[in-house]
Amino acid sequence: MESRPTSIVGVKEDMKEEVVRLGVELSLNVAQSMFLLCDDIRTMLWFCFKIRRDANMVATNGTHVMDRLLCVMQYVYTKYIKPKNGAYRIDGNNSVQWRLIWPTHLNFAHGFVFLDRLVHVLQSGGTCGREFTSPVEQEVKKIVETLGCAKGDSEANGFAWDEMESDILDMWRSLYDTEAKEATPTQIDLFLPLYHELEKESRLTSIVLRPIRPWAGSRTVSGKEDMKDEAVRLGVELSLHVAQSMFVLCDDIRTMLWFCFKLWRDANMGATNDTHVMDRLLCVMHYVYTKYIKPKYGVYQNDGNSSVQVGLIWLTHGNFAHGFVFLNRLVHVLRSGGTCDREFTSLVKEEVKKVEEKLGCAKSVSEANGFAWNDMESDILDIWKSLCDTEAKEATPTLKTIKTDLFLPIYNEAYPPKRLVSRR
Repeated sequence: MESRPTSIVGVKEDMKEEVVRLGVELSLNVAQSMFLLCDDIRTMLWFCFKIRRDANMVATNGTHVMDRLLCVMQYVYTKYIKPKNGAYRIDGNNSVQWRLIWPTHLNFAHGFVFLDRLVHVLQSGGTCGREFTSPVEQEVKKIVETLGCAKGDSEANGFAWDEMESDILDMWRSLYDTEAKEATPTQIDLFLPLYHELEKESRLTSIVLRPIRPWAGSRTVSGKEDMKDEAVRLGVELSLHVAQSMFVLCDDIRTMLWFCFKLWRDANMGATNDTHVMDRLLCVMHYVYTKYIKPKYGVYQNDGNSSVQVGLIWLTHGNFAHGFVFLNRLVHVLRSGGTCDREFTSLVKEEVKKVEEKLGCAKSVSEANGFAWNDMESDILDIWKSLCDTEAKEATPTLKTIKTDLFLPIYNEAYPPKRLVSRR
């Protein structure tokens, strides 16, 4: 038993090194994209700006990952690209490689968001298994596949992976230093030409206009209301899949409650200070358990066994956590009076799609155990309806009672079932 803390420390240090490695790899691919777009500096800067903006909007309050992304962009631009081809032109043209590079912008944004969440968990003293790095690795793989056909072009423009790797690694090494903070003028220096262009209200081409669409005129208000409705819909959809997972696991109440607790805890760790999304997730879990499962399957047994479906449902845990974290950030922006475009919701939708694919083969099991999507949908919608109301807040004593009532049995246990322990 005494060796357990040492093991956890070792795993945490390995994970920190892995996150730095992934940060360097993502950054080098950003650098390659910049070299591919360097025949038109304006296109290149807009691409960088959009990656940084979209990733930053969904990130946690810590800026460590996003600061390093910005520093990498500044380093590549000032050291390699600007001296050779530094002309910023507003001539209505785009880089010849724009259509190749554009599809990667969401992969980059998603990758840095996933990385940001990992860093937030590790800096908060938490631990996570290897499965939490897989979303970043998947985005890197997609980027590498897209950029692979243009490797010769990027190298012809001056990109040299090995030459830049050590410098970029130096930027990422201080990722976990609690006192490390990057200088703020970097963003202004890098994107100054874009800010000047916006001030002059210059029109961009149809493709490059996309980065500033959320701020375009009278469409903002109606777009914001549509986005609030969309956030509620996604919350309901995610919640119904959580309910389905609970029914799939209800042959062992202990496994089901541990799964709910771990999902709620991990999502809460990656969330912003606003708890509106996580409060509703907790209320949904409590509603499903007390109304449907506890009366029929309410025996809590600590007999060392797990639900027969835990292997399947465990695969959805990371997708659920990411989905609720992204939704939390979206709601935080909307409740703060900000705006965001439809691409913002794609982060949540992708996680919903992955959950649906994984739960598809267990649909008959959940329905046999009593799960009925249509019967629960209206009640769960009522829980989510007030999500974006600025004055809406659940009563703290009520939430504490719900949490205690739901998770009290597992608070008395030292560890979750073995199959629910984070695996490397």
